[in-house]
Amino acid sequence: MAAGAATQTATQSLREQALDGTPLHGTLVIDNHCHLGPAPHFYQTYNDAAGMVATMDRIGMDQACVFSTMAIMFDMREGNDRSLEAARQYPGRLLAYGVPDPHEADLVRDELQRCIDAGAVGIKMHAGVAQYPFEGPGYRPAFELADRHRLPLISHGTGTPDTLRRIAREYPGCHFIVAHAAGANPHKTIDLVMVAAEEPNVYLDTAASVGYRGDFTEMVRLAGANKILYGSDMPWTCATYQLGRVLLSPITDAEKRRILGENLAELFKTKR
Repeated sequence: MAAGAATQTATQSLREQALDGTPLHGTLVIDNHCHLGPAPHFYQTYNDAAGMVATMDRIGMDQACVFSTMAIMFDMREGNDRSLEAARQYPGRLLAYGVPDPHEADLVRDELQRCIDAGAVGIKMHAGVAQYPFEGPGYRPAFELADRHRLPLISHGTGTPDTLRRIAREYPGCHFIVAHAAGANPHKTIDLVMVAAEEPNVYLDTAASVGYRGDFTEMVRLAGANKILYGSDMPWTCATYQLGRVLLSPITDAEKRRILGENLAELFKTKR
């Protein structure tokens, strides 16, 4: 970036940078929700590691947490290997998450520990695709390892709000991230929002297919900016659309920076 452009970026608000189309240099952006590789049911552009990094460079994203679609839908070990390889190809940019298959419960603990030993920094669960209950025994090893190593665990599907609250209290060292929750209508999900507001280890993820005017701002008001994490769901959805929901919202730049990257960076520091 030229010196003049860098100076202009430094003096602009985050909203102004978004409207100007300026990459977010100088603001930590960590995407906590990215799918790696193609999906069988719809076309996705830039779905490989190189394509994702190119998208990140274009918009000024520092890091992205990746979990392979292969692991979520078909083959736990092969898919996890693809995520780990992507992280090795782009160290410091792509951060691998391990994915458990709850239908292979006897293999989950060793597989996730293998991923952690190989550099995975979190765990991804998709109870919907797996058609398996969040609180079921096949996911217990994932909770236990996330609790022991103090890892983020993002899940698409967390059961009822009471179930999430109970599991979160049972595993206080695990940082539970509720996928898509901060993209929902907060008044329809108020019980879930209040779990995040009240439980110290529960967070809400911004990834959403549809956003309604004012919903995101209300979510920040109810849960607090420190309990919301930026997630794009790319390449399943557009990273810039999700980013715009944060950047153009009428909240402070300090709150936006918490959501865009500072919150998740703090969680990563607790890993052990």
